[in-house]
Amino acid sequence: MAMRILSIDGGGIRGILPGMLLVALEKKLQDISQNPTARIADYFDLVAGTSTGAILCSAYVCPDAKGKPKFSAQEAVNFYLQDGDEIFDVGVWKTISSLGGASDEKYSAKELERVLKTAFGETKISELLRPTCFVSYDVSSRLPVIFKQHSALAKNRDFLVRDALRGTSAAPTYFEAARIYSLPPVPEKLVMTPTY
Repeated sequence: MAMRILSIDGGGIRGILPGMLLVALEKKLQDISQNPTARIADYFDLVAGTSTGAILCSAYVCPDAKGKPKFSAQEAVNFYLQDGDEIFDVGVWKTISSLGGASDEKYSAKELERVLKTAFGETKISELLRPTCFVSYDVSSRLPVIFKQHSALAKNRDFLVRDALRGTSAAPTYFEAARIYSLPPVPEKLVMTPTY
């Protein structure tokens, strides 16, 4: 049986590009199926990504209260259109003090964390509508970390979606490393940065 996988790379604000392609795809799928509520999640078996790609994928498979996709492809792109300027804001002092990102992170993570909390709230990886795979790196153990829905369900290794997304978005020189914790019953502290 064929599996349909949606994989989106990172790229910061450039995440708007694959996002816009998926807006067009979702519209085309709605036209073909004659279903105006069809969503990207309805057509993929697994979603995978890193950094901004993981944010987009999570938006497509995040459930609403009725167990349907919470966001349309356009609403996912709106994260970038409405909040991109705040997330990727670089003040003059930050540019000077970080030497343009060479000596410190270029952006503050506060706005990114605010947007992720607003969008995903208390949603857990185990609750997403499709299997997921988001990649990051634990700088303490020096090992890759893969946030998978399968692990969240089978091994009691669940995370809040917003925390996993913050972890996979902690790109060196752009955002500081993220300290995140798995949910009980096995709390685990990870210091995350995406893979290079």
